[in-house]
Amino acid sequence: MAVKAYALITLTDCYDGTDGTVHSVTAPSDKTKLWFDTTDNLLKYWNGTTWEVTNDFAGDINDMKQNITTEYTSAINQLKESLTTLVEKLQTTTTDNSTLIEQLSSQIVQNSSSISLVTNSIKSITDNISGLATKEEISQWARFENGVLELGASNSPFAVKLSNTELGFYQNGSRIAYLSNQQLNIEYAIVMTKLNIGTFSWNYDATDGLTLT
Repeated sequence: MAVKAYALITLTDCYDGTDGTVHSVTAPSDKTKLWFDTTDNLLKYWNGTTWEVTNDFAGDINDMKQNITTEYTSAINQLKESLTTLVEKLQTTTTDNSTLIEQLSSQIVQNSSSISLVTNSIKSITDNISGLATKEEISQWARFENGVLELGASNSPFAVKLSNTELGFYQNGSRIAYLSNQQLNIEYAIVMTKLNIGTFSWNYDATDGLTLT
């Protein structure tokens, strides 16, 4: 059984200002455009008096601490339940096809990395809110736009996005796994030595190769 996922990435060149956004260290003279301040990597707009940071949600984040923690705890529990269901299904369908085992191994490794990312993101939220983080600090690891909460350092290739329809895990802008409609979808998994499926165990040894016990 193979589990597939795909993602669509749209790249836009915003540096010349033709799309309404100007990237620069100093404020642009045209105040009708958005200004991406490269000094602190913040997107700003002219409110008629001064340049103000867009999506200033520091207050909302503080108010939503309990909700975010509850939602991510529930998401992790659903993820664990989905993994259990996946393993139970694999127990009845797995054959000695080596290609299938390699694909499954790759998927499990990437999924484990995604779970660690969610856990670290939740801890980061708790630590920063407890320390009364500023809106600039919060924007470095949490962004909320168009109903989607994105967690992950702004300079990191990894991110987690939570919407009303799915919990997605991303690397370099590409979705590598997501949880939706009570199903877990992952691209690859790699198991280096041993894979347990119910009461069965697949083992890899450099001398004996792949064995099932």
